[in-house]
Amino acid sequence: MKLLERYLSKSKINALSSEFIFRPVVFCKSRKEFILKSNGNKPISYSSVRDIFKAKLSDLGLDAAKYGLHSFRSGAASTSANNHVSERLIQRHGRWRSSTSIDSYVKDSLEDRLSVSRNLNL
Repeated sequence: MKLLERYLSKSKINALSSEFIFRPVVFCKSRKEFILKSNGNKPISYSSVRDIFKAKLSDLGLDAAKYGLHSFRSGAASTSANNHVSERLIQRHGRWRSSTSIDSYVKDSLEDRLSVSRNLNL
């Protein structure tokens, strides 16, 4: 939550606005940094996120070719499922065509897995 609040503050985004939080960015050569486009009516593209992610990995001295964004899908689906978000919403957000495909991404929390045994009084 602290990171999101910091991001909103630095980005000058009103938390109550209906604009996208993560929106298109452009690289400002004079400031040598990425800045948000002022139009908040579009979400940031996958390719932009990938390019920024790989650039930051390279800045850290890591081989960006070894990394990708696929694990974010699993992390988002798992976090949502473990916070009891409906499967339909997870499927819609992740753009999965069937609920079966979600199962390979979601990693149930230990607490949720143990709840089965508790409910069976084992």
